[in-house]
Amino acid sequence: MPRYSERTGLLQEYQAGPFDSSHLYVQWGGKLPGGETWSCGFRMWKASGSTEADGTSVLVPVSAAIAAFHARATTHINAKALLSFVKCNAIGVDGKYIGSGTNEATFADIPGGNAVVNGTSFPNQVALAVGLTTGFSRGPAHRGRFFLPLPVHDLDATGHISAAAAADVDASCATLRTDVNAGGGEQMVVMSRKAGAPGHRAVTGFAIGRVLDTQRRRRRSLAELYV
Repeated sequence: MPRYSERTGLLQEYQAGPFDSSHLYVQWGGKLPGGETWSCGFRMWKASGSTEADGTSVLVPVSAAIAAFHARATTHINAKALLSFVKCNAIGVDGKYIGSGTNEATFADIPGGNAVVNGTSFPNQVALAVGLTTGFSRGPAHRGRFFLPLPVHDLDATGHISAAAAADVDASCATLRTDVNAGGGEQMVVMSRKAGAPGHRAVTGFAIGRVLDTQRRRRRSLAELYV
């Protein structure tokens, strides 16, 4: 049962409502060792709203930008993380897909741009969080994120990746944003469907943390082996 403030009448906790606009949801992902999978996503918006046809029209340039991002050495993704698909589909204000089909580009399992030679190869569930910043520090749609698969980084004595490596990823993400926004219509945004205060804000930058993260759903099928 939602709780409301006696003073303001506003919800005291997050509750999902409708989005403020139709938009595109971009999802990409593929395979990990041992039969596991991974995926990431972000949203794109334009002032007139998005249609199923818009997903079709941006699929080619957006999928090309994501393929280049995945394979770029400065994104620091392990070659064992394979890119298999990119999807660009329209989402209605109700949060559901517009239309019954899907706009999907498939790839022949593109490897990440880094091969581990002497460093540490992390397990499937280890990821690097990419924060999507908007120039706002609070409020609905002020920040988003996605998690890059199988990062290739050496850790320092305190357990952090280097500032230089984080800067590499930040620059690669900036190139991705420029490339997907290049059409001049849809732009990368953070969307919020908070009840009573939905909103969207353009992504203006990225925040790359230097502590690696965990995505447990990326290690659900790998069979345990005992000695």
